[in-house]
Amino acid sequence: MMTAVTDVEITRVADEPGLRTWFDVGAAAAAHDRPADPPPSWAETRAELTRPWPRRVVEHWVARRDGEAVGALSLAMPTHDNVGSALVDGDVLPAHRRRGIGRALLARAAERARAHNRTRLILEVRRGGEGEALMRAVGARAALHDRRRRLPLPPADPAALARLEAEAVAAAPGYTVVGWDGPTPAEHLDDIARLSGRMSTDAPFDDLHWEPEAYDAARIREIDAALAVRGVTALVTAARVGATGPLVAFTVLLHRTEVPWHAGQGDTLVEPAHRGHRLGARVKLANLARLAATAPGVRAVDTWNADSNPWMVAINEAMGFRPYDAWTEWELDVEPATDP
Repeated sequence: MMTAVTDVEITRVADEPGLRTWFDVGAAAAAHDRPADPPPSWAETRAELTRPWPRRVVEHWVARRDGEAVGALSLAMPTHDNVGSALVDGDVLPAHRRRGIGRALLARAAERARAHNRTRLILEVRRGGEGEALMRAVGARAALHDRRRRLPLPPADPAALARLEAEAVAAAPGYTVVGWDGPTPAEHLDDIARLSGRMSTDAPFDDLHWEPEAYDAARIREIDAALAVRGVTALVTAARVGATGPLVAFTVLLHRTEVPWHAGQGDTLVEPAHRGHRLGARVKLANLARLAATAPGVRAVDTWNADSNPWMVAINEAMGFRPYDAWTEWELDVEPATDP
């Protein structure tokens, strides 16, 4: 059972100055824990005030001790799918750790999740860090292990990438590749919605309780608009059957002009009926080439893969991605409210 620390005041963010305080705590913690990571974006965070991420309710909370902001909590609750779960992220300033603040933030998260009729918290925690010790202490379950890999750019062996691409093209003679930057073209909305929905059914989730998500053209438009407001450009490459057939594979890279040296790998998926033709490698390599052309200042790309996904890991390793750090998604049951 979690008990809050009595000398910590936890208040909900209600305006832009409060959100800035929340952001500064998280940014300071990230700079200490992961100094080689791209810094958090204030522009992206501030966009939550005007355009929250589609189909979820997000709450931000700040923990203070003796008037000083020392901890930050966010609670994201899906509104259309997985309505029994709450996604939790929390940070405590390094100088104030191991004093019960993280436990107090987690107790507040459970309290708010209960108020929204959620039955579990889901938290992604870096392995070997202080957050992992807290997860074990409160009885959370390790549900999914994944690993981040980083690809330095320009590639160390361009010839190897060229050979890999030639092999992928030769393995899929009946397909063509299309790509775009930014919002999804109208002609591809339904296909991208179909493929995006499969990400919640085809990707490995191990013991994580995550239900299928329903996507349609409207949801894709909402996501595109939210990315644009946040200053994030999505580079998408997809494979289609023949020259005019449906899209059957796609991959996404996300790039912020605010951090010109870095890009993040988003979704990658190949429909089951079209696997075995190296379409995953083909679209990923084509998208990497497009990134080099549109954002030549990028020097690193990060991707996350479940440890139980050897197929995508093999593609990434062949491209030159190497292990960077490891994470675990934990689940913690929310105790139901009791009658007085």
